[in-house]
Amino acid sequence: MKKKEQGFTLIELMVAMGMATIVIGIIYSAYNIQTKIYTEQDKVAEMQQNLRSGLMFLQREARMAGYNAQNSSDASCGTSSGKPGIHTATATTFGFSMDLNEDGKCTGPDENVTYSLYTVDGIKKLGRAAPTVNQPIAENVEQINFVYIFSPPLVGSPATEPPTSSPTATQLNDIAAVQISLLARSKTADQKAVQTVSFSLPRPNAWGTNSSGGTAWGPYTDSYNRRLLTTTVNCRNMGLK
Repeated sequence: MKKKEQGFTLIELMVAMGMATIVIGIIYSAYNIQTKIYTEQDKVAEMQQNLRSGLMFLQREARMAGYNAQNSSDASCGTSSGKPGIHTATATTFGFSMDLNEDGKCTGPDENVTYSLYTVDGIKKLGRAAPTVNQPIAENVEQINFVYIFSPPLVGSPATEPPTSSPTATQLNDIAAVQISLLARSKTADQKAVQTVSFSLPRPNAWGTNSSGGTAWGPYTDSYNRRLLTTTVNCRNMGLK
């Protein structure tokens, strides 16, 4: 007796191929979406880590501004008195000296530094000049702002020296703290449009308490992600009466 032959018809094969194509398309689409999400999250994480590491480096050195265990003075410190301290204080540049090795001078590689932004090949960077050659501390930092805070008055008494981004030469020795704000941008544009956004910096009062109404950055209408980070550093060796 002849056995009955079994198999698939052409229509069944076409239906199976069509269904397989749909399934593969769904899997690829889901994979592609997940890959894009991961890529964007990775860029944001890299940007935030870059911002934090740069700010941490600046914080660590700013705390030591004016360190002068020998109570000495030398022209290498860059201040009007010759003693280690803050010699440059503007909204975008912060420079200071310190006698870390206690030799009475500020000639060591890390004893006279200035922080500001500079641009190389179209990329803005947070630079650390020690004393003149800029070393990149963080990349893709679009904006920087320094607000200088003086020794606070007694609670309830009027502020004789309110915080400012442009202290006079005679006020440099009175600076007790500095508020640092950095705005970082992602290395590459987002694959989807980013909502237009502006950033408003906090404004400190004479007692170091922040309120709104400070400098505004933006609005930004491109497809780059941005993050703002602000911190206040107490200069432990400055503003001592």
